[in-house]
Amino acid sequence: MKIIHTSDWHIGQLFNFHYDRQLEHQFFFDQLKKIIKEEKPDALIVSGDIYDKSTPANSSMRFFFDNLLKIVEVDKDMTIVITAGNHDSSSRLETDQGVWKLHNCHFVGSIERDNDQYLFDKHIIKVGDKGFIVAVPYLQNYYNDFYNLILKDVEKRNINNLPVILMGHTTIADSDFSSHEIVNINEIVSIGGVNSLNIKEIDDSMYDYFALGHIHTPQTLSNGKARYCGTPVQINFKEDFQHSITKVEILKRGEMPNISTVDIQPLKFFYTIPSKPYILDEALKILEMNLPEASGYVQLNILVDGPVPADTENRIRNILSKNEKLLYCDYKTTMLVSNKTEKILKPEFGLVEFKEKDPLEIALSHFQSTYNYEMDSAMIELMRTVINEVRNEYYR
Repeated sequence: MKIIHTSDWHIGQLFNFHYDRQLEHQFFFDQLKKIIKEEKPDALIVSGDIYDKSTPANSSMRFFFDNLLKIVEVDKDMTIVITAGNHDSSSRLETDQGVWKLHNCHFVGSIERDNDQYLFDKHIIKVGDKGFIVAVPYLQNYYNDFYNLILKDVEKRNINNLPVILMGHTTIADSDFSSHEIVNINEIVSIGGVNSLNIKEIDDSMYDYFALGHIHTPQTLSNGKARYCGTPVQINFKEDFQHSITKVEILKRGEMPNISTVDIQPLKFFYTIPSKPYILDEALKILEMNLPEASGYVQLNILVDGPVPADTENRIRNILSKNEKLLYCDYKTTMLVSNKTEKILKPEFGLVEFKEKDPLEIALSHFQSTYNYEMDSAMIELMRTVINEVRNEYYR
């Protein structure tokens, strides 16, 4: 069984709140279609976060469905399975599901129950005589028992002992979270509001490959058969790694998967200049002397000992105006803090990173830095309730 595994497309992202990235996503889709044509996989699986927002613009939805139809046309024998992530609307993703099944394309946005029993049928997708795909979307933190229960149900159906591919959009403990802001709540790591799950809690004898989404850094986990494929299109300045899709081949049930990657080339690059922080005037000189030729997004890396001068953004823009393919995004500051014995560097996050942070993460970070101890669980729950009420009011 051969699959192409990808996730976290974040279609509709407006980087820095005003740079439309549709051309970059189109560049990715063009490469994906070429990969599918060459590899002829049995299935394409997309493990969540199709959109950047749960209420995507109509233009973003049209863009996605237009490209999905083109992917279907490339290989009509290929099964496509797409699950919802924490950025997606589960109900919106399942709209017109019946029509898409005619194209061998399956959308799974939510889990359902009947008299407190999980309903598994829509999640278990048989790929001809090749194997099973177990499509698990983003789950609220209290549904973690779902993985083992559905895998046990698949075992009963899998009378021919075919390979089993499990999908998930979650946070697995002890993964590389370097491209995310980490929140610790009662010693549990949470990324983007999704609490971490110990991979040992899921019986890996019941699956041959665990196709993960949510964490943006590509990585194969410790058991050798679970993998985050990572973002195919760079989302922010932290994602300083080669972006790709993952190709997986499983010869038979119970054998370790053969995992490889196919690089995705960017249409625009992310530049942090200088590579390490300098005082403002020096950083501006380095930027002017090292203006990139290829198009991309730029943030200036500066060392400060107080407020950033009000004209900083204009000075950066004036330099970048010499190459219209370069887009100003941000300046990243590192604060030089003095004490009685030494100077230490205290890293801060830039404006773009602040805008992309989850509100609860901001609140927890501010509380910790202000009072020098962690917010207690009762206050965390109160903050979460308030944030959800504000969101619900906003999207009403």
